[in-house]
Amino acid sequence: SKRISSAVSEKAAALFADVAKTGTAARLPLVNLSLGALKRLSAPQFANFSQTLNWLIQSDGKLELFEFVLQKIVQRHLAPGFAEARPAAVQFYTLKPLVPDCALILSALANVGSDDAAQIQKAFAAGAPYLRAPDNSGLNLSPRENCDVTKIGESLDKLALAAPQIKKNLIEACVHVVGADGVIQESEAELLRAVADTLDCPMPPLLAAV
Repeated sequence: SKRISSAVSEKAAALFADVAKTGTAARLPLVNLSLGALKRLSAPQFANFSQTLNWLIQSDGKLELFEFVLQKIVQRHLAPGFAEARPAAVQFYTLKPLVPDCALILSALANVGSDDAAQIQKAFAAGAPYLRAPDNSGLNLSPRENCDVTKIGESLDKLALAAPQIKKNLIEACVHVVGADGVIQESEAELLRAVADTLDCPMPPLLAAV
């Protein structure tokens, strides 16, 4: 079935050549630029936009990192404007039950930032102390194969129900993971954006532009 009007599809086709030339570093800034216009959609237009976006993401049977990030951005910045949404009630006031989820997020960030096992471990170790987890809490690095976006999404949804201080500590830990090597890669910035938006926390100042 046709999901968008011919005028919109023709405009998208005309813009595709120019957009395709942009580097990955421009993806999040472009999304940020589009948010203002998307907030002006009518409720039916937004519903159609959301359905079309989800269809495009699901069309190849895979959920890529940037597609996952887009979903989180839409949920955080756009969806609440078109539906009555109450803030989720805090369900976790202590870190202990969330340690595996925090470990997964830090592991995912460490793994997207490098292919070198030593650098991955170094990045994880740089961020882990900022969670303020108790000793012997099981805060351990997870291998790359355990850090798929489905598991990341499940952990983030659980962490979204944590007390504000836990979220703040997690964001701080994430920043130290991505900054461990002094270079912030696009994939790291994108995943950190998904973390910040899901937790309803501001992006850290050094990454606020992405």
